[in-house]
Amino acid sequence: MIRRIFLLLLSVIVISSTVFSRNELKVEVIPLSIPIMEGHLKMGHSGPVGKEMIVNNKYLTVGGRPVIPVMGELHFSRVAREQWRDRLLKMKANGITIVATYLFWIHHEEAEGVFEWDGSKDFREFIKLCQELGLYIYPRVGPWCHGEVRNGGTPDWILKKELIGNRTNDPVYQSYVKRYFKEIARQMEGLLYKDGGPIIGIQLENEYWRG
Repeated sequence: MIRRIFLLLLSVIVISSTVFSRNELKVEVIPLSIPIMEGHLKMGHSGPVGKEMIVNNKYLTVGGRPVIPVMGELHFSRVAREQWRDRLLKMKANGITIVATYLFWIHHEEAEGVFEWDGSKDFREFIKLCQELGLYIYPRVGPWCHGEVRNGGTPDWILKKELIGNRTNDPVYQSYVKRYFKEIARQMEGLLYKDGGPIIGIQLENEYWRG
């Protein structure tokens, strides 16, 4: 009985596939003549002469040549420094051209006023390595980073302070953010794309929902 049911189902599948294979589907492709617009986006400095990075309404160009950027994520402070090169080369081998990386505030200022930029937290050396390997880099500096890190990357000592508006325009909170951003700026000095470095952009905040 089971064998008969199986053979019946098989014959239905064969007949159905035969019927559908005889139907012809035609797709008409109509080219869209959308003019290319440039200069409507304020992107800052476009980069060194001959390597200008420009975004138009259709695509990105580098040195006048259209490119398809592919971004991948690697959080340098979560990876042992001696493994950076291996991970970056594997990303590059898979077609990635831009490395996005979070800077977790809680990793770099775990204790108030004590900044750590050594070992696996050495952001400047990570940037230089990306440049050496021919990869662009896109830092995501926060101050709120999310990234499944505790407090969204906000140091514990900030949350322990009384009457401070975390992740707001509170002047006290912003003073700490400004000090932290100055530290990040020192790490990136001379390595922006306009200076011949690999940093092509920066992301502030992340998934902000407070209005």
